[in-house]
Amino acid sequence: MNPKKIQTTLRKRVSATSRDVVGIELGANLPQGTPVIRLHINKKQTELFAAGFLNLDEDMPGTAVEATDMPAGTWSLPKAYQASKAAIAVSSKLAMFRLTPSTGASDSEDDDMRTATLTTSPEHPPVVSSMPDFLASWIVTRLPQGRRPTVRSIQTSPTAALNCFLCGPVPANSSKPAAVIFCFAHYSAITVFYDNKLVLYREHPTGYMTIKEAISAKMSIDIALAEAVMDDAVVDISPIINPLMESLYHQVDISVDFLARRKSCIVDSFYIYGLPCGINHWTDTFKRLMNKPLQHLHPFGGISCSNSRLLLPDSFEKTAPLFMSAVGAARALLEDL
Repeated sequence: MNPKKIQTTLRKRVSATSRDVVGIELGANLPQGTPVIRLHINKKQTELFAAGFLNLDEDMPGTAVEATDMPAGTWSLPKAYQASKAAIAVSSKLAMFRLTPSTGASDSEDDDMRTATLTTSPEHPPVVSSMPDFLASWIVTRLPQGRRPTVRSIQTSPTAALNCFLCGPVPANSSKPAAVIFCFAHYSAITVFYDNKLVLYREHPTGYMTIKEAISAKMSIDIALAEAVMDDAVVDISPIINPLMESLYHQVDISVDFLARRKSCIVDSFYIYGLPCGINHWTDTFKRLMNKPLQHLHPFGGISCSNSRLLLPDSFEKTAPLFMSAVGAARALLEDL
């Protein structure tokens, strides 16, 4: 057999394997389980191979001592999720994401922190994502070398979520400034992108669970019923949820006004990710306050879902927003391969 043909065949096989990624979000502690998705590149198109909620042990160490003392168990993923590489998004109080002063210097001199800094442009402050080294090292050992997958990327969940937008169809079709809200369980990240670069990042303590918990407490109903109420147009819950949503949207208004006055950056496009229920309440309240439309984006936007062996949970249409950080982590790694 021709040696050149052998080399070419091997190169093709390596390439096919390397562009196959599983994304996992740890620490979200969702009742459904751990969000896990698998993406690969097929004919230059990002394609979804599987998505689901797995029963993984998400207990993470809070100190370096705990990391040493915790049992040395590993995660075993079903075959459908055994890509060659894994991208992990971490939700933890120990993992931070922030914009820094314009000097670009980290505000921490702790050598035990694992930090990544991205300078977006000379006019805008750099972005810093960090977590303790012991936490990152512990996560790597959960998916050991020699098995599929092995950990290739670890990000904070907010960092990962940004890639749902940056790798999605909106920036590909427009270079206009855009404000994007990434809604997590108990907080929301307010961001602004300009020329496909992050120029503003703020957090606000209102998330989708914050809204459901307020409804549950005020109406004396359980969380599951509160979620159903949010999608029931007959029940008027506006007196309960409006103060929370208005507080969040007021901060969005302040943020875009700041950019308009200080940076001459006029924002007219507004998007939100991560809403598993009550989308009409979120968008209608925004329209009333801001006099602008708020579009709810799908985290799988721009990803082909036509694979004949595609594996999805029965509740996928409703729970898809909960895969936001897992999708973003996987897409970011695919972009780097």
